[in-house]
Amino acid sequence: EEGISEVSAKIGAQRTVVGGAGLVLAGFVAKWLGASDGSNNVGNKRLWIGLYCFLTFLHLALNRMSLKLVALDWMNSWRMQRIVDEFLDLVEKNEANDRIGTSNLSTPSDLSRIEPLLFRPGLRNINKPSNCSIRMGVSFNDFARHSHRTLQSTRAQVMNDPRIGGDRYMLTVGAIGNKLNKKKSILISFFRNSSCREKAKAYLHARLVEKGLDQRSQLDGSNLDTVFEEAEKNATKELVVLWPIFEEKVKKEGWNLDKTECSSDGYEIHVE
Repeated sequence: EEGISEVSAKIGAQRTVVGGAGLVLAGFVAKWLGASDGSNNVGNKRLWIGLYCFLTFLHLALNRMSLKLVALDWMNSWRMQRIVDEFLDLVEKNEANDRIGTSNLSTPSDLSRIEPLLFRPGLRNINKPSNCSIRMGVSFNDFARHSHRTLQSTRAQVMNDPRIGGDRYMLTVGAIGNKLNKKKSILISFFRNSSCREKAKAYLHARLVEKGLDQRSQLDGSNLDTVFEEAEKNATKELVVLWPIFEEKVKKEGWNLDKTECSSDGYEIHVE
């Protein structure tokens, strides 16, 4: 927040200076363009249009360059997906355990140069398509309705006070859609007192479950509930080992997990 305030102040000062210089220059250019006889009006119009298009393009290009210079140290949906992709690639190469080695994740300045400036609807990486979607912050009704677990076990998990210990979120795998077209989906519900760091942990947890489901894309006649349960158990075991390494690596690169802001449905579970 302090960095954004500083950037806004500098932008305002630059606009004031550039705007004043532009007014002075505009006076000279207008006098120069108008200092011709009537026979050259068509040429002047073409020159005006050309200058307008050129300056507009230059303005947009410089604005884009200035935005790319702003490096934010907190995780949004796109940055979180990118960092987790890189981390899981290290895991596959058996390099994630090298906590102080040369295999590093991207820094905030690295991602600021390639982060898209336009909003995009998806969280998924087009280079790594998956048959499973991730929904964060779903309501308890959706969580219970689509989960492969029984309603009794879901209620029991909610009634166990997460403040005593454990994670302050719930994760499950379910099938969403009609009977003819159902798609696997990883659902995450957060408790009211969930921290930003736990939301980052929940996303990593979901990606580990997704990886397990992708590896079991050929079900070989296995029951879906059994596949979902195995994927959740294996991902939970992996998370215990990988989460401390992930925390250390992102901290080393300058990321602040306590400011994580991933897109979600916006629901929270509050138990009184």
